[in-house]
Amino acid sequence: MNAKLRRFVLVSAVAVAAFAVVPAAPAAAYSQCLAGQMCGWLFYSDAARTHLQGGHTTNCEGSVLDWGIKSGYSTFISQGCADLPPGGPA
Repeated sequence: MNAKLRRFVLVSAVAVAAFAVVPAAPAAAYSQCLAGQMCGWLFYSDAARTHLQGGHTTNCEGSVLDWGIKSGYSTFISQGCADLPPGGPA
């Protein structure tokens, strides 16, 4: 193997190893709710999910509420809009 080919193979191996070790960045986009659904993500600071610290939710009218710290432990929430009492959630 010549020097250029060896250097290319070494650089390629290092690049592949770096991608394998570096964690992926969190997704910046949230999926849309299905029609007739209220959904989103709630974020907690602890694994027991007792301390709510942020959220990204979409209500039945399509309004997005984005607040707090959106990292840590997450839970996806979803509820049909037809399941809610008139006037919204209690």
